[in-house]
Amino acid sequence: MKTLFAYSVILMAVSTSVFADPVTRTAIFDPSVGPNNYTIQFPLELSGATVEMNIVGGSFDLVVDAEAGTADLASWHQEIDPVILFGMSTGPITITMDAEEPASGTYNAETREFSVEATFNIEFDDSQLWQVGFVSPVSLTAVEEGTIYGSGAIGTVLMHLAGQGDFAGGSFSYTCNTSARFDYDLEANQAQPGDVNQDHFHDISDPMSILNDLFLGNEMVCRAAGDVNSDSNVDLSDAVYMLTFLFNGGPTPSEAAVECTPADGGGA
Repeated sequence: MKTLFAYSVILMAVSTSVFADPVTRTAIFDPSVGPNNYTIQFPLELSGATVEMNIVGGSFDLVVDAEAGTADLASWHQEIDPVILFGMSTGPITITMDAEEPASGTYNAETREFSVEATFNIEFDDSQLWQVGFVSPVSLTAVEEGTIYGSGAIGTVLMHLAGQGDFAGGSFSYTCNTSARFDYDLEANQAQPGDVNQDHFHDISDPMSILNDLFLGNEMVCRAAGDVNSDSNVDLSDAVYMLTFLFNGGPTPSEAAVECTPADGGGA
């Protein structure tokens, strides 16, 4: 009986650690992370033109629930450079989510992949384009499919969608590839585990900083962040953990931020 009770306690602890509360991530569209553009294809009867639309700004909020296996878009805002359609300018374009429509879908905690269907409103200057049936706003319902990489305040979200849109003059097809980085919202005296040099990235410089500290005496900026495997020590296993995460698909560092003490130089 005691053994059964012990097993039950262990299973409850594992469940609690694996299935945390829903997590909300704010991510900023960033062309330095990857592609950020729409490609619109018009049919032959409407010139057959291919139009590229570059995303230059904006952000979104994504809520994922690992236990429930759900994902929801809480907000969405994109800024796009003006483009020329049929010889007329759209002016600056903005794309927002229709808050009156559902924006929910699924999330796979193992692969960190999500799929969310939402309705988006595209707003532009239609002072000329109304002549060919393009009247602002244009509403599109599409499925955003993406993958989350990284942990805590450091990471990226890569997404793709494709579909068709209609306007008075006919229809068009489109694809969209977006790349965004997490909004790094930690305090100056905090760091994400693994980000030992506090440059807001997880990269090769972090395990190198750990190794330099251990073997060359060059102190890392935030020693607390060097405990990547959460065993309360900073040693060779942390550098190995970080290298495995970066280059061999190993487990991500802890989501919980750590405090960099004044002795660490954190926040300097």
